[in-house]
Amino acid sequence: MNLKKVILASLIVSSMLATLAGPIPAGAEAAQENQQEQQSDNKKVPIDKKLAPKLQKAVNQYAGKEVKLKDTGEHINNNESLVTVQSADGNYGVGFDPKSGNIWFVSNKTTIDKVDKKFQDEALKELKNAYSKKKYVFNKEVTQSRSYDNSKGKFGDYMFYEFSGKDFTVSVNANISEGYVIPVARIDIDKKELDPNLLKSATEAIKTAFDHQFDVTKAQIEQRTWVLEDDKVTVYMEKGKAISLINKQGHQVTTNKEMTEKEAKEAVAPLAKKLFNI
Repeated sequence: MNLKKVILASLIVSSMLATLAGPIPAGAEAAQENQQEQQSDNKKVPIDKKLAPKLQKAVNQYAGKEVKLKDTGEHINNNESLVTVQSADGNYGVGFDPKSGNIWFVSNKTTIDKVDKKFQDEALKELKNAYSKKKYVFNKEVTQSRSYDNSKGKFGDYMFYEFSGKDFTVSVNANISEGYVIPVARIDIDKKELDPNLLKSATEAIKTAFDHQFDVTKAQIEQRTWVLEDDKVTVYMEKGKAISLINKQGHQVTTNKEMTEKEAKEAVAPLAKKLFNI
């Protein structure tokens, strides 16, 4: 999966859906990005006047003060069931489903000194477990979100923290009542730091699949999976072996069973109901 555009893996359902669905075909992703550029004006979503008071009430409750929301929101990653509307000052946001009117989460910008140390430790631990050769220093600003229970009209037990720093982002999804956390990291890696054996394995796999001489230009670790790419091909690596190769035309060779979007949604539905009571 590609989390390189991580805004907030704070939507745990979105995170799980993406995880279950597997890697996004690079060709399709490029086409999607091109379409987004061409239709950027269409991303704006007017806020329904009947829904606005509910959104306003939730963000005021979360902030503990009156917060002015904008009149329009935006679809996130072309997800028709997720729109976020920001506050006028940009410090708060509300994520919701424009069709059902259900609120997914409310978020705000804060500083790292105001975030519980245990969540910082979990974020750092995940980064080091994913790639121990880097030194990780967190930025001061952190985005935090909380789930919303629509049936009760109050906030749920799930908190989400988005930490970032030079060449990395890490999200920590936490259940504050049960005490467990799920960290998810994305780390940019300089190609000079790549293990020669990893690069060799990727190069050979790409040569076999597409008869293409691989010249890596970008490398990342996303959820413990290596993602290497050049201007023609993207390869996903686990345990030193290629598990999926995709060229820019969208042709894919994979060694693991792919899950369809329908199957992924069916798998996530019970979790969404449990988390957000919808």
